Amino acid sequence: MERTNVNHPPLQAPAIEAVLDIWGQAGERHFIPISGNSMLPIIRDGDRALTAHGCASVRRGDVVIFRRNGHMVAHRVMRIRDGGRDGGLTLVTKGDNTPQFDLPLSAGEIVGRVLAVERNGKRMSLDTAVWRVLGWLIATGTLAWSALYDRSRKLKHGLLGPQPNRLTTGLRRSARACFSLILRIAQAVACRWEE
Repeated sequence: MERTNVNHPPLQAPAIEAVLDIWGQAGERHFIPISGNSMLPIIRDGDRALTAHGCASVRRGDVVIFRRNGHMVAHRVMRIRDGGRDGGLTLVTKGDNTPQFDLPLSAGEIVGRVLAVERNGKRMSLDTAVWRVLGWLIATGTLAWSALYDRSRKLKHGLLGPQPNRLTTGLRRSARACFSLILRIAQAVACRWEE
C-alpha cells in the first residue's frame, strides 16, 4: 500500500483551510487520503476518497468529509435540517463503525461528498443508485436502532432501575451484533471494486 505522506510532517490547520478553499473554488473533484477506521468496512485506513467539494447534492446516507477541530473526518450523513447556525443546513453524521453520533455540523464545515473510494489501485464508486439506496438504508436503520435503544433503555430504567443487569446487557449486545452483521452483509454485497 502506497503512503505518500510518510516522510512529511502533517499540514497545519491554516494550510489545510487554504488548500480546501482553493479546491472548493475550482469546483473540481479531488482525492483526499483517509486515516482511521470509523467507516469500516467501506473505508479503511490508507484509502483515498474521491470528493466532490461542497454540500449542494448531499443527501441522507451519503458519506461526507468535514472539518472538525483541525481534522478532516469522513462519516455518513444521518439527518439534514434547514435553519442551522448560519441559517443554512445542519447535518448530523456518524461513522459506520462508531457507536456515537457526531455533534451537528453547519454546511460550512462540509468539505464535500465522497463519490468513490480508492484502495490498492482499485476504485469503488459510492455514487451509484445502489450505493445511494444502501447508504439511505444504513442511515435510516441506524436512526431506528438508536430510537429503539433509547426507548428500551428508558423502559428498563423505569421497571428495573438504572443498574445494569445480565438480561438487558445480553439483549443490547445481541441486538447490536445483529444490526452490525446485517450492515456488513449489505455492504459486502454492494462492494464492487474496479481496476
